[in-house]
Amino acid sequence: MTTPSSTPSPTPMLTTTTGAPEQPTMQVADVVDGRTIVSSDGKTVQIAGLAPPGECWAGAATEFTRRTLNGKTVKYTKTFGSSATVLMPDGSDFAVEAVRRGMGRAEPGSTTALKSAQSAAEQAGVGLWGECGGKDTVGQADAQDREPSGSDDVYFANCEAARRAGVGPIVVNQPGYGKHLDPDGDGIACDR
Repeated sequence: MTTPSSTPSPTPMLTTTTGAPEQPTMQVADVVDGRTIVSSDGKTVQIAGLAPPGECWAGAATEFTRRTLNGKTVKYTKTFGSSATVLMPDGSDFAVEAVRRGMGRAEPGSTTALKSAQSAAEQAGVGLWGECGGKDTVGQADAQDREPSGSDDVYFANCEAARRAGVGPIVVNQPGYGKHLDPDGDGIACDR
């Protein structure tokens, strides 16, 4: 006759799982520009991955950010200093959405998601890629055609952009004047 083995039954292992810590949230109280927001407690946050808005598309970028984030509670993850990845109430990354719609430009060295969003916006010609032709600052080729205007921070890619800004005609040495805007060379740009 055999007797049952008297090996002890294994003790069940207790495992505890801890979920990822809850992401901090903030209420967006103000929008400074297309990539800078202010929380209800006065903290300024720069949205990670977005380049500074260029002159041509700064207004549209700011308005998009205001419409999308102002008054909303968003989640954020600090990246460096006052920079943070900002997630909209639906959980999507604000920077990716802004770039996808042409309301932002990806910073050099940004994520693959931002680079893909920018490529799609460029190909579709939306936002800054349409109205501004992707330009937001004077490039070296443009600078060669520019006449000194007394204000290097005003540049219009074409007369249509100047008119949208409420400017024109522009006389030599006035902010925004450029030879590329004055094809007849009479010293008055956007006069036709």
